[in-house]
Amino acid sequence: MKKILLPIDGSPRSLRAIQAIKQTYGTEEVDVTILLVIPEPRPSKLTDENDEVRPVEEHEEIVIDPQTAEETRLLLDSFAKLLPGYTVSTAQRSGKPGPEIVQFAKDGGFDSILMTRSSRGSTQKLGSVSTYVVSNASFITTTVLKEA
Repeated sequence: MKKILLPIDGSPRSLRAIQAIKQTYGTEEVDVTILLVIPEPRPSKLTDENDEVRPVEEHEEIVIDPQTAEETRLLLDSFAKLLPGYTVSTAQRSGKPGPEIVQFAKDGGFDSILMTRSSRGSTQKLGSVSTYVVSNASFITTTVLKEA
């Protein structure tokens, strides 16, 4: 059985990847993992010259508030329900989406990553996350769906 990683961002274009799986694979051919990466919080602008922005240490855990965690779970569950009959699992990570997707794929022994590109102008072919994944996940097949 082929292991496919499906990173989503919750946008309507993420639904295209679900459709691509249904059109390409039978229910017995693939094991799908839907991954949602919650981006790291970015420091806000300083309001006073005495304010300090302390970067998050590598060993510090990024805490997601309960409402965000519940919304994430509901979103992942709703995407999983769009693949009835398929073997589907879900996962959530926090951090920089590109590196998190690549590391998750590597650690999970996936055969393929299927993702959509962000809505960019005609001068940029791929968004930053797609570009990162394609450049750094050369150990597996990565498919980035074109916009419709």
